[in-house]
Amino acid sequence: MVTETYKLINAIKKMYPVVTFFKDRYFPDARVFYSQKVLIEMKKKGRKVAPFVVPIVGGIPVKSEGYWADELTAPFIAPKMEITAEELEKKAFGESPETDRRPEDRENEIEAEHMDDMRKSILRRLELMSTEIILTGGVVMKHYATAEDAANDVRYDLKQFRYYEGEFKNRYRFAKDFRTMTAQERVMEFYKIAAILRKRGVRATDIVMTSDVSMLLVTDPDFLDYYDKKSVQTGTIDQVELPEGVARNGTININGVVMTMYTYDCEYEDLDGAAKPFLPAGTIAFLKPGIGETVYGQVTFVKGSRHVSYAEKIVPRAYADEKNNILEVQEFSRPVPYPFDPESWIVCNIYDGPADSSPDSGREGGTTGEADVAQYALEPDGVETKSEAEIMAMTRKADVIAYAESIGLTGLTEDMKLDELKAATLQHQNEIY
Repeated sequence: MVTETYKLINAIKKMYPVVTFFKDRYFPDARVFYSQKVLIEMKKKGRKVAPFVVPIVGGIPVKSEGYWADELTAPFIAPKMEITAEELEKKAFGESPETDRRPEDRENEIEAEHMDDMRKSILRRLELMSTEIILTGGVVMKHYATAEDAANDVRYDLKQFRYYEGEFKNRYRFAKDFRTMTAQERVMEFYKIAAILRKRGVRATDIVMTSDVSMLLVTDPDFLDYYDKKSVQTGTIDQVELPEGVARNGTININGVVMTMYTYDCEYEDLDGAAKPFLPAGTIAFLKPGIGETVYGQVTFVKGSRHVSYAEKIVPRAYADEKNNILEVQEFSRPVPYPFDPESWIVCNIYDGPADSSPDSGREGGTTGEADVAQYALEPDGVETKSEAEIMAMTRKADVIAYAESIGLTGLTEDMKLDELKAATLQHQNEIY
């Protein structure tokens, strides 16, 4: 069994890459910090024009665009797997029943398999963190102490990254039910969203949608007819399957705004054993590659009689537990994906209720535009929701639990911390409403 950490790190780097579409395309890997804290820097895109100045002045001050930096404590991801004597004595997968291989011959092979399985699970977690940022503007992380707690979603230490101030302004509601729109109306909605991003100084190049949205478009004869123009370059429908549940559908050209359409239909197995989609059904996200990056904190653990630290994206570890007659293989990672500009994308869902019934009512900023939030506090199904600021201002656990139950979230108890109750309520509200 290989136990030297540096050899295991090099082995991890040489394993076949795993395609994680959102993480690789929108939050690619960046530097690793020699600390448990990482530095993130965010800046809003500027569109200011330079002033004319009389020569004798030499120059006049110009207000800087919004910029801020922060130090975040990197979360701790640490799956582990055991190798038992019983496992080594069994025939390996694909091995001939007549094999004369000994248990020690299988040891390195099983160690490598476990390392690869855990590496893939860490990368799936990174993909989930990346999609959560797109959907909610942040990441809610539950740190568990045991596998039982993780499976039952109880007794956890809650931490949260939130990459926006005030309200999450990247959520858009269509002017009317997207499913009943004409092809012309759908194209106009796409153009309005692209125009909103252009006003923010961002040029969207990707439209990423779930399979139900994609099927709604490609089975609409009028939408396909939009591409059937002999002398007008309106885009192409050229469906190509990419690895890991991603398909490129072609391009769309809307008044000079050219975007590539992707169908994203990936799932993961959650800690409770249930299969769940990375993106909820009905999602459409307007993005551009490299809207952020993923930085990492260093990993520190005990080796022998001292602590050792490694500044790597994934750090494997293997050791023997002679007392319990098992070998353990473990992997650590401390990733922090974050956006450079917290307003550089827009996400919407075709199953959200329309913004309102007035003409030209498509809005950004959750339920409305940036200037007016309270007007649409009543959700389409009659549930009255509170803003994030109102939820965070609550000081009594009972009030948070009562509000959570009013929006359909059950299972919260006063045994939980106040911050945990608020975070769980916010996460449920963002997912459902």
